[in-house]
Amino acid sequence: MPNRYTLGGPEVSYALGILLAVACGLSIVFTFTGIERGTRAAMLSVAAVLTLILFASLSRLVYLVVFHAGEIDGVRLLGSALVIWIANVVSFAVFYRWIGADHFIFPQKDGVAPRRLVFLDFLFLSFTTATAFSPTDTAPITTEARMLMMLESTISLTTIAIAAARAVNILR
Repeated sequence: MPNRYTLGGPEVSYALGILLAVACGLSIVFTFTGIERGTRAAMLSVAAVLTLILFASLSRLVYLVVFHAGEIDGVRLLGSALVIWIANVVSFAVFYRWIGADHFIFPQKDGVAPRRLVFLDFLFLSFTTATAFSPTDTAPITTEARMLMMLESTISLTTIAIAAARAVNILR
């Protein structure tokens, strides 16, 4: 999305997009070849870079809303908020997958053998945490998991409360 209210210009966005695409591509290759360690390293690298960009972009967005509110375009602000929110969901899904299922209690059917969790289970956990600002059906059982969920909810709440609310006010 060009001309977003995020950190860096279009060149930075394209360069980071290519870097992240290469890392994701390597992760897919590592998955198909059975090199799980390489997959974890590639995806953690992607999540770390994405999280740094996420924090920088959210900081810039908050700065613009607080100190330059009159110069903001509502549509661009909504687009930026959406990109930040999606990056938040994806990066924390990777972090939840990285720390593993031992840090959470996932719901299971009685009398049925537990199934192996896949990335989509952690993506759902991340989505519900970013949407509801709290655990829904999957409870965190370690301090590490609770702190990650708290951080994700804070980023999501900040994005929605500050950026989206201001954009709706502008568009009204």
